[in-house]
Amino acid sequence: MLTVTITNTIMSKTRNAGGGGGIPPSNTVAPVISGTAVVGQTLSSTTGTWLGTPIPTYTYQWYRGISQISGATSSTYTLVQADATFSVTCEVTATNIVGVASATSNALTITDADAQAFFTASGLTGATNLTAINNLVVALKGYGIWTKMKAIYPMIGGTAALHKWNLKDPRDLDAAFRLVFSGGMTHSSTGIAFGGVNGFANTFLTPSTNLTLNSTHLSYYSRTNVNLTQVEIGCYDNTGAYTIIEARTANISYFLTNTSTIAGVADTNSAAFYIGNRTATTVTNGFRNNVKIFNSAAFSTFRPVNNIYIGAANNASSIAQYFTTKECAFSSIGEGLSDTEAANFYTAVQAYNTTLSRQV
Repeated sequence: MLTVTITNTIMSKTRNAGGGGGIPPSNTVAPVISGTAVVGQTLSSTTGTWLGTPIPTYTYQWYRGISQISGATSSTYTLVQADATFSVTCEVTATNIVGVASATSNALTITDADAQAFFTASGLTGATNLTAINNLVVALKGYGIWTKMKAIYPMIGGTAALHKWNLKDPRDLDAAFRLVFSGGMTHSSTGIAFGGVNGFANTFLTPSTNLTLNSTHLSYYSRTNVNLTQVEIGCYDNTGAYTIIEARTANISYFLTNTSTIAGVADTNSAAFYIGNRTATTVTNGFRNNVKIFNSAAFSTFRPVNNIYIGAANNASSIAQYFTTKECAFSSIGEGLSDTEAANFYTAVQAYNTTLSRQV
């Protein structure tokens, strides 16, 4: 769980309310909030320890960052999605007939519930890694893209054991589309460098059963600039249906999502974030970073019946071929994205890889 605790602070917000024969409130031990700092969980605050006579009464105000949370005025607070990535604190105000004073609790940085599920399943550690994933999930939800994803492969943690996980469904099952690796490749903190000979990852996600014909996307974040006949992610079969991204330098990059005709666009640098996208019967397009560089009416009425591979193409005989040498720092599979969603997706993924210092 991504949790940052900040030292309690006692704030000098005291005023004399008038009247004699008493001592105004003063805080000696700041309030403490406790609980699981994950969206959906409930936090509780103590009052802290106070001096003052008569004995003070207490009120509460919860804060998201420096902003008051409307209506959050009890000793407990249930975290909502808007709290994710923010520090949450509770200010306790003590009042008696002589005066009023306030003290602020420790702060907890809040984690998205889906990010926490990924942390728990994968065992991912390291503050930078946890922050990167948490911010990515929050960004995708904020852009309305999260629900469109079937599989998100953040390629984080530097090992095969960590690179295999699907952020969208972090269960160690074929049905959850976690990756199974075959052949030679190098796992590192910057992603997976497929060897270009026999290395690939099986997603166990089949377009014919897991994707919609007219709403499909694939993505691949390549950290390598090379001009070779290689497929980064995809599959095809004997029905004439292709679901593939093939990126090349100084040649043609192909963006094929349930299409019947191989088509593409000239490209000059294959170190980029690619999205192959289909959003309607006759709308197939491709994006390089946040720019649409390909648009075609080519389409098929079929979806491939074999699993999508990352690092190679899964061909009509369910054999991997066209192995890539391009290092992968992120990949995804899901529903088709609008132009705005594709641009926002790039923004979120680029920010994610920038946090990990591996952006291109």
